[in-house]
Amino acid sequence: MELTVPAKIFTYWCIAIVIGLLFFRKETFSFNRNFDLRRKVLLGASVVIVILNAFIYSNSTFDGGRTIDIASVILFTFGNGIAETFMFYLFFSMGEKLAGMATKNPWLLFAAGMLFFMVYSGLIHAFFWLDMLPEHVNQASPYKPLFMPTQLLIAGSWALSFFWYRDLPSVFLLHALVDLTMILNVKFSLFA
Repeated sequence: MELTVPAKIFTYWCIAIVIGLLFFRKETFSFNRNFDLRRKVLLGASVVIVILNAFIYSNSTFDGGRTIDIASVILFTFGNGIAETFMFYLFFSMGEKLAGMATKNPWLLFAAGMLFFMVYSGLIHAFFWLDMLPEHVNQASPYKPLFMPTQLLIAGSWALSFFWYRDLPSVFLLHALVDLTMILNVKFSLFA
């Protein structure tokens, strides 16, 4: 029996949340209160990048005449913001740990984690999300070429937040804002 699109999304979230709670319980329920200058700059830059993403995304997509489903907006914003952050960091941690078998160099550890994070992100979007979401990319948008560089900035800032501070709560919120932008522009229902 073929699962519906909403069932596939909910299944993905359930798996991600179980993984997150198994591997990231400490980071999820404790908040690193070290707000040194580097972290303040990183969080500020992350917010600016999310705002830039909202502008680019809003001007590179269309809703196909669909209407906003408020329940889907709320559920997708927070459900995906939390679940997918767990998955991103699972893969970041795998890269970091594998590299840690060969080196203690923090930049190589970060680079390996970032590589795994980006590979996972690319694969989940290419082989899952593109099939789940209705057509929404405006190929003629002059902002479309800025989309991928902005996604790389997002990934980099979130990876640094985790690498330096093991900060999941801030990234949950930032990811939720990215997902809010997406669902408000694409306008799809998780209950259809």
